[in-house]
Amino acid sequence: MKKIILLCCMLFLCSCSHISLPSSVYVIDVPQENEKQFDNSVHSGNGPVIAIMPISIPAYLNRPQIVMREKGSRIQISENHRWAENLDKAISRVLATSLTDTLSAVNVVAVPLKLGVHFDYTIQLDISRFEGNLNESLELDAFWTLQKNGVKVLQSSFYKKVPVGGSYSDLVSAYGTLIYYLAENMAQCFYAQIR
Repeated sequence: MKKIILLCCMLFLCSCSHISLPSSVYVIDVPQENEKQFDNSVHSGNGPVIAIMPISIPAYLNRPQIVMREKGSRIQISENHRWAENLDKAISRVLATSLTDTLSAVNVVAVPLKLGVHFDYTIQLDISRFEGNLNESLELDAFWTLQKNGVKVLQSSFYKKVPVGGSYSDLVSAYGTLIYYLAENMAQCFYAQIR
C-alpha cells in the first residue's frame, strides 16, 4: 500500500513539474503577393537610406505572447501562441523591407537603425493601437515623422483595419498586410521629398 501511495505521489509531483512549451511561434513577414524579389543589398548606396528609429508601441503588446483585445478594455494573452522576436523589432524589420520594395523606383533602402550606418533620413513611428481578434479584424493606428538632419520634413497619421480569419496564422498574416499598407502610405508621401 505504501508503494502505491509513494508511486502516486511521485506521478503527481512529476505532472506538476512539467513545463509546457508554446505550441506555435510566429514571424511577421511581408505578404507574399506584395513581396518584390530582389536583393536589397544591390541597391545600397544607389539612393537615399532611411533609418527606422526604435518603434514605440504600447507596453502590453511588446511581449512574447500574442495579445488580442476582447470586448471593452480586457485583453487576452495567449501562452501557446508567441512571437519569434520582439514585436517592435518585427514591425521595424517588415517596415524596412516593405519601404525598400515600395520605393525601389528611386533606389531607397530602409533599414532599422544600427550604429555605424550612414543614413539620409530617419523615421519615427509611434503606434497607439495594433490589435484585433480572430474571426474579426486587426487594426493599426499610428503616427509617423520623417526627418532629415534632425529637422522634420513630413509627418502624418495612419489608420487602417483589415479582416482576420479564424486562425493565428491569419492574424499574423494580417499584421504583415497592415505594415505593408503603412509602408505604401509612407512611400506615397515620401516620393516628392526624396527624389
